[in-house]
Amino acid sequence: MKKNRIVFLLIVTISISILSLQTTRAQITVPAKIQKSLQPNKIPGNVQVPGNLVQKNLDLAVTEIRFSIVSVKDRYNGTVKIEGIVKNTGGLNYTSGENQQTILLYEETPGLSPKLVASRNFRNLAVNGTVSVSFTRAWRTSDEFPPSYTAIIVFDPDIYLDGNTSNDDANSANNRLTKQGAEINLLNWKR
Repeated sequence: MKKNRIVFLLIVTISISILSLQTTRAQITVPAKIQKSLQPNKIPGNVQVPGNLVQKNLDLAVTEIRFSIVSVKDRYNGTVKIEGIVKNTGGLNYTSGENQQTILLYEETPGLSPKLVASRNFRNLAVNGTVSVSFTRAWRTSDEFPPSYTAIIVFDPDIYLDGNTSNDDANSANNRLTKQGAEINLLNWKR
């Protein structure tokens, strides 16, 4: 008898839960007239969104270091180009002033201090736009310890205090990239 009562109460509890779930689902149904005028991911023109709720999506990133052969003397010697690429990977245009951001390209030879080999100031960068810094140098594939290369984006120390929120980079974790120069030796050195 006691077992039957517990089973009965369990069935009643489950039935009530299902009924209340269906009632809740029915309460959130959007009427057909309104469904026709809804456009996903679009705020109606008459709705004003407070500025502090709109999050800036500005992100400059060093996305690539490119190696290319400029000229070949023989299969062990030639001239190469090393190029650091910065891209606006964010969703908004990056708009800034003169001399507020620079790309630096360093050559790092084992046992020596890093050497600045190229730099480039830039200003504005549209969404998906790129800017690069590069230099060329003589290269010997027979060098036992080839240098590595690091590209870095550096900003004016006061960039977050200048009153311009259109140049506040949101992600500093991708502002530096290093690539081993040994990869240059893997390029096509045939004449």
